[in-house]
Amino acid sequence: MSEREERRFVEIPRESVRLMAESTGLELSDEVAALLAEDVCYRLREATQNSSQFMKHTKRRKLTVEDFNRALRWSSVEAVCGYGSQEALPLRPAREGELYFPEDREVNLVELALATNIPKGCAETAVRVHVSYLDGKGNLAPQGSVPSAVSSLTDDLLKYYQQVTRAVLGDDPQLMKIALQDLQTNSKIAALLPYFVYVVSGVKSVSHDLEQLHRLLQVARSLVRNPHLCLGPYVRSLVGSVLYCVLEPLAASINPLNDHWTLRDGAALLLSHIFWTHGDLVSGLYQQILLSLQKVLADPVRPLCSHYGAVVGLHALGWKAVERVLYPHLSTYWTNLQAVLDDYSVSNAQVKADGHKVYGAILVAVERLLKMKAQAAEPNKSGPSGRGCRG
Repeated sequence: MSEREERRFVEIPRESVRLMAESTGLELSDEVAALLAEDVCYRLREATQNSSQFMKHTKRRKLTVEDFNRALRWSSVEAVCGYGSQEALPLRPAREGELYFPEDREVNLVELALATNIPKGCAETAVRVHVSYLDGKGNLAPQGSVPSAVSSLTDDLLKYYQQVTRAVLGDDPQLMKIALQDLQTNSKIAALLPYFVYVVSGVKSVSHDLEQLHRLLQVARSLVRNPHLCLGPYVRSLVGSVLYCVLEPLAASINPLNDHWTLRDGAALLLSHIFWTHGDLVSGLYQQILLSLQKVLADPVRPLCSHYGAVVGLHALGWKAVERVLYPHLSTYWTNLQAVLDDYSVSNAQVKADGHKVYGAILVAVERLLKMKAQAAEPNKSGPSGRGCRG
């Protein structure tokens, strides 16, 4: 291609890129500015070419701002707002030289906020469903209205919510057991699901009280095991609360007399139960959970109780999770753990006890991994006929 053909497009000089970077507090070298200028020119040419295609499809000869914004959306780039007006943009000259700038008119924010004509945004088109019934007993609320959370609950549901909450967080263990059992089997509490999920999210504010953590975890277990409830969008919040009990260094774990290990074991089993029974709802969360467990294991600053939670969490999620996350990291982690176990100083007594907990959890997880690997290899040893030798 000749030099004349290469200069058919407008090129942005590196000085302009450097000035834009300096306006945001960044300093660029000449090489970086040249590379950025070249990339900006390419992106602008690409957007212009795509916008011209949209213009041709609508059989027009004038390129509009909407055509350019469509090209940006096509490239997964946020649209440019503020340039779609049909009126001409007034420009004023500067006194210093031949420089023109758009005139900024004063805007009354009070009048703008109270105006009835709301400007059209650049959000994507959405569809909302309004359900109606032929018998006239369905959704009687006007279309587009937003129901309030308080008015949507009947007096019976509100009373049930208050009684269950008091029973679970109260001092009567027998009453708490009855409330949890009813919460697990009641088929008429679908409207209360977001309220109970909010109660479970309170684990982050009572990390100093193991008893309250156990009770809130039992509420989450009852909600998950209720076959009449559709967790839907609330499953992510439940998983977050359960994972908090598994991984976080709770304030109650500072006292060695507090058995926070049982809480982490129960939370890990509940996390596994959620994934096994509601796999269609949490399929997108599985990779995020594994990544969170991996980050905790790879962080030496985290306390050993958090490492223990990560190990039991992987063990609860299955041997494939152990093989994928724990096994590749085991050689590095084992060296650090062995250094803790070999320290016999008095000041390291509690940390060493926590290290033995992690050591035991790793042995259990790896033992299960080896057993599953051995079972998977047994059919291959039996030969093509599928009959193995029995000793």
